[in-house]
This record gives sequence, C-alpha cells and structure tokens, in this order.
Amino acid sequence: MKRQGAKLEASQNPFVLMPILLLMWGSLAAVGKLLLNHLDSYQVMFYMYGIGVIAFFVIFLFKGQLRSICSWKFSEIVLLLSCGTLTFLYDFFYLKSLELIPAVEASMLNYLFPIFIVLLAIPIHKEKLNLYKMISVVMGFMGTFLLITKGDLANINFTNFQGDLFAVLAAISWGLFTNLIKKNQKELLASTFFITIIAFVLSAGALLTSSRFIVPQQTDFFGVSWLSMSNIVLGFFLYFRALKYSSASLIASFTFFTPFVTLVFIVLLLGEKLTVTDCLAAILIIFSVPIQKLGMLAGKKEGQLSNSLEER
Repeated sequence: MKRQGAKLEASQNPFVLMPILLLMWGSLAAVGKLLLNHLDSYQVMFYMYGIGVIAFFVIFLFKGQLRSICSWKFSEIVLLLSCGTLTFLYDFFYLKSLELIPAVEASMLNYLFPIFIVLLAIPIHKEKLNLYKMISVVMGFMGTFLLITKGDLANINFTNFQGDLFAVLAAISWGLFTNLIKKNQKELLASTFFITIIAFVLSAGALLTSSRFIVPQQTDFFGVSWLSMSNIVLGFFLYFRALKYSSASLIASFTFFTPFVTLVFIVLLLGEKLTVTDCLAAILIIFSVPIQKLGMLAGKKEGQLSNSLEER
C-alpha cells in the first residue's frame, strides 16, 4: 500500500475504484430479478459462470500462470473445491429467492451474511463472541424477523417461507465461504479462476438436470455478461486493487454503502416500493455491521492502552 499522503492516480484511488465497484455489486439483485423474467435461475448461473471462466482463461493465457495450479496440494484443492461449491450455492439460493420474493426482501435478508461470518468464525477460527458481536447478531436477527413477518408479530404470516429461507441460506453460504477462503494460501487470481470453474461445472450439471439449454436474447445476454463481469471478473480486480493502494478499514467502510446502492437499483429498475417496515428492518440489518467494527476499534484501543500502561 502506498504511504498516506502520496497522490494516487485515478486507477489507484479507492475514492474512484470503490464507487464503481459498489455500482457493480449493488446491481446484482435488480439485474438478476429482471433476467429471471426471461431465464430461470439455472440458465442465469450457467451463462454467468461460463462467461467468467472464458474471461479468466483469456487472462491466464496472457499471464502464463495456468501451470501453477498443477503444483497445488490435495488439501489445497479440496479447500478451493469447497469454496467453489459454496459460491455456486450462494448464487443458487439467492437467485431462487429472487424468483419467489420481492428483490427488496431478498437483498436485505442476503445482507445477513456478515452476521453468519461472525457466528461461523467461532467454530472455524476459534474467534470469541464479545458484547459488540452479540449486539450485532441480535440486531441482524431482529431485522430479519421484522422483514419476513412484515411487522405483524401478533399474527406471523411469511410472504413466502421458501423464498425467505433461500435468501437466508444464501447468506449462510457466503458466511461459510468467507471463513473458508481465509484459509486459502494460494495466489488469488488462480484461486478465483479455479473457484469459478467449479461453480460453472456445478451450474452446468444443475442446468442439465433441472432446466434446459436455450440461447438467450441479446438483452438477456448483455445482462448475464454484466453480472459475470461485475460480480466475478472485474469486481475481483477492482476490489483487490483498491485494497492494494489503501487501508482495509477504508475499503470496509465503503462496503457499508452496498445495501443502500442495492435498494436504489431495485427502486429505479424494478419499481418496488419500500414500506416503513422494510426501512426499519433494513436499518437493523445494515447497521449491525458497523456495530461489529465499533467493537474491533474498541478492542484495539483497549489493547493499545494496556500496552502503554505495561511500558510505563
């Protein structure tokens, strides 16, 4: 990372890179919902991952790093196989939820994934559950309950239980993926290419068993190409380039805006309206993430204070 105060070029500046990336990430729910009017979820995944594999393959031909995969250990391959499967499951569950429930509801339930990252980090990485994390988890689940019941707590009536369940399973899948990918020690570009290949193979199998192959219309092809480039290929490069030239905390702060960008796309492209209950639920879910960050900052300050006292 370049030193603080050094002037960054536009291609290195996180204040240029991250807004572009947020527009890409935020478009997933709205564009995915529009595509599902003409394609089913299996077809969307097949084309999205297929285009991603082709793009990565072209990149590797120019970089000449394909042989590096042959040197991987069996345990490393198994880990990335698991990550590829979880990537597929995330998109499978998320797109299934978009087929059954409004995009606002699906996207907000999907943003529970930071909660599941915290919960799953306890058994996987032996992390401790502190007060801030507990508050964050409670806020997330309160927002979920409010969102799926539409605030009618006396007479619980789910909009669509299966759709809500799929959205939550998507969040769990991403929480598990995030914790497992932390164990990966291989080069990031090669790892992402391998993960995308696994997800493509699974999507091809799902297409053959549960759907049918069709040639998408031009507008649908542009749509799946956009999802592939924005969420798999270009999104990867922008995210890690931003991390290279700025602090992780600054990048994390930018990602807090992703749910809001998502809602803007949903309202503008799909015409879905936000109810007061939706807004309250979204606030609880979205702001559960900064609560975790406050806990991390408080922990660092306590650690620095104790160190300074010990030095005295």
